[in-house]
Amino acid sequence: MADPAPSLPLDIPDKPILSTAEVVSLAEVAAKRAEKFGTLIDTLDAGVAKRAADAAESFSRAGFQPKDQQTAADKAAAIARREVVTNSSDTRWAHLKELSAASDSLATTAQLWASPVTVLARAGLGTPERSAYQQQLDGSGVVDLKNVALLAVATNNKALGAAIVSIIDRMPARSRPFSAQDLADKLVGEETRSVQAAIAAVKLAAQRAINRNREYEAGRVRPMDRVKLALNKKDAN
Repeated sequence: MADPAPSLPLDIPDKPILSTAEVVSLAEVAAKRAEKFGTLIDTLDAGVAKRAADAAESFSRAGFQPKDQQTAADKAAAIARREVVTNSSDTRWAHLKELSAASDSLATTAQLWASPVTVLARAGLGTPERSAYQQQLDGSGVVDLKNVALLAVATNNKALGAAIVSIIDRMPARSRPFSAQDLADKLVGEETRSVQAAIAAVKLAAQRAINRNREYEAGRVRPMDRVKLALNKKDAN
């Protein structure tokens, strides 16, 4: 008996599918949340700086030398920072969890908006309109397919475009009258890039907050994290 054909795993993330408007809106919300988190860190730092300044001023009024004043300020800042880092932990992580959840929620959406071809391929899926187009186009020649593709672009008919892509995908690569990618880009390219940019913005907002929190807890700049974030931002633009 022949061995059964191996099944290929299908990676389907257990996340909801978001519409274009929902993704764009989520990007705006994530940006505001990341900004709010940055403001929180700035406020915490300002509180530590205030306690250091108060300690220095106290030593100044007592007649201590500037060197002693600075030592007092440094000690007060170190103590205050340890307290603030500990006391603010729950608040900071609550913000980070919100941003991470927003980023994680886009797993399915990111797959479905991976490319213009992916987006166009599902246009009108299961509708009588698309089924009719595919039946009419089945067996069409190169000239007919080119003309129908021009019509689809001119009328912004995505269901027709999806039917065309389905037909040419079954053709030998050298026999295809045009690239499915080119047709998809003309019909849904702009929308696809808009969604991809919004998804990237959500992920960058989450990572920016995570990096800021890491630096805050470490009490120092993390150059590699900043470089990676800058590169990701550049790739997203």
